[in-house]
Amino acid sequence: MQTVGEILRAERVKKGLTIKDIENAISIRALYIEAIEEGNYGIIPGEVYLKGFIRNYATFLGLDSQQIMEVYRQNKELADAKAPAAQPEETAAAPPAAAGGGLTKWLAIAIVAAGVVAGIAWWSAGSKNAEPSQKQREQAAQQQLPAPPAAPLQAAQTAKPASKVVITATYNGQCWTQIIADGKEIYEGIPKKGESFTWEAANRLTAKFGNAGAVDLVYNGSVVGKIGENGEVVAKTFTLSDITQ
Repeated sequence: MQTVGEILRAERVKKGLTIKDIENAISIRALYIEAIEEGNYGIIPGEVYLKGFIRNYATFLGLDSQQIMEVYRQNKELADAKAPAAQPEETAAAPPAAAGGGLTKWLAIAIVAAGVVAGIAWWSAGSKNAEPSQKQREQAAQQQLPAPPAAPLQAAQTAKPASKVVITATYNGQCWTQIIADGKEIYEGIPKKGESFTWEAANRLTAKFGNAGAVDLVYNGSVVGKIGENGEVVAKTFTLSDITQ
């Protein structure tokens, strides 16, 4: 079975394109493109980014991205099946008891018991000697002053009204994008140049961009601008606590 990288490289060569041409066209770094073609996925920051890059690359070459992703899934299952299973660790055998161990154990117990008895006797004697007389207790009670009244609790500050986390992204180029709102994915795709999208979350919103330099962000009415360079993979999280502080 051909790998995803072999299919993409064959189609690129067929169209007379270089890796640099692909980098300039879809704003994915040449380092990642070479890694995909060679099947060296370890240098790509996460499988989510890897899948987005493969879809973007296949779409640009005019291939069916769904079929390419199916080939990727089959390649991955085959690689996992060939991976060697981890061998269970052998349990080290306990060392045999030393000769005379039983006698030593009982001798140690007897010493500890004797120490405990001696400690209890010493503590009892010290407690009797340290016990104050009736007269001493009365004098201490007369000298004791009443504790000052506790300070009144400070009234809790009124919490600021809750609001939503809202970001707007305007694209000046193609960029693979994934949006996760409150732990749930609400968008994954590749917007085109000139498009603008708005997403919102109740408490937490994470935006991931495969070409951060192609996106300008606005966060709850405040201009953030670009959060990375062309071809750079960037993930940024916006939270409700940032608004209310």
